[in-house]
Amino acid sequence: MKKKIIAAGIGVVLILTLLSAAVHKEKILVVEDRQSGVYDEYVLANREFVLGYIHSVLLTPADEYFVITDDNQLLLQKTIYESFGVGLPYEQIQDSDFEIVDGKFILYLDRKIKELNMVISPIPKHSLTVNGEKIELINLLNENTQSIKIYAIEKNVFEIGNYHFIL
Repeated sequence: MKKKIIAAGIGVVLILTLLSAAVHKEKILVVEDRQSGVYDEYVLANREFVLGYIHSVLLTPADEYFVITDDNQLLLQKTIYESFGVGLPYEQIQDSDFEIVDGKFILYLDRKIKELNMVISPIPKHSLTVNGEKIELINLLNENTQSIKIYAIEKNVFEIGNYHFIL
């Protein structure tokens, strides 16, 4: 009987050790409904995400590429768009800051932002791409609101294979 209790105790310790090894801190992207406070959280591969929209004047797609920094800032690394016009960048500071690839304009940036505050409507088709999945931001909203805040925090995450559970 004593051997069974010892074996069970060792088993419990091993399981708890394995479970605690699967818990670690991760950067989490939060999309918060500003009116209700309801939010969605995402664990990001490589801390990267893309904010997409249709430009309101030119009606062409634009994508902004971000990475979460160590201090939970959103670092805008580049913007890719298809045409010049009102509201889109047209100047370069250095030759390496801008290029044209396959007919698309790529502007390289290095801008840190604490949070993004946005008003969402179905017309510009605002989207968020996380881990290869494109999410229409309008689908995350409560029907009574159109305003969101996007920011990063750090939380414990329990990871089993490709599955992440935010604690």
